[in-house]
Amino acid sequence: MGGVQQTATNLDQWHILRGEMKYGPYEYKALIKMIQTGELQDYNYVWAPHLETWTLVGELQEFSKDRLCRLIETKDHLAGAFTERKFPRKDVVVPVYAHNDQAFFDGQTLSVSENGALVLLNDPLLFIGQKIMLHFRASDMNPQPFNVLCEIVRKNYSKQRLNVKSGLHYAVRFLQVPEVGSIQLTKWSRGGGAKEETDGIY
Repeated sequence: MGGVQQTATNLDQWHILRGEMKYGPYEYKALIKMIQTGELQDYNYVWAPHLETWTLVGELQEFSKDRLCRLIETKDHLAGAFTERKFPRKDVVVPVYAHNDQAFFDGQTLSVSENGALVLLNDPLLFIGQKIMLHFRASDMNPQPFNVLCEIVRKNYSKQRLNVKSGLHYAVRFLQVPEVGSIQLTKWSRGGGAKEETDGIY
């Protein structure tokens, strides 16, 4: 199966479906860059000669987080397609509340850096580009609560049937961080054990 995937990535004949319009062909590494910049999402459809039909990006092993991380770790020739993260990221679980000017909902961080985070929020209906306020609640990991204004930059695909109570993973970029929050985020992300820079692909 690995041989099939390797051949597929070498074909460099990937196509993207946007509405009724089809675009391509693109190189595999071009799609990797689109994923990083948010131009291509898990819920977009793509096709390549080895696929029977148009398929969601989030369902393809070629674009899974594990596969992309392996390409980087093994110094694959495609590793140059990845944009390096400017800030180290670390796995940190902190309970949060979020507000989108309409409703409050809860969740938690999964990883943080000084300029963004991956969060699990109990609302599947937020959209990319939307601004939300994240309240980092007091906990063992966070002695002093603080608020951060964020922008949603990525919404991860889920095969689960979603409803208003379903949790979903979102990548957020920090827009306004108070001093107390900036100090705490720096402690978390630079306090040792930082995740690999390239783990920022999602």
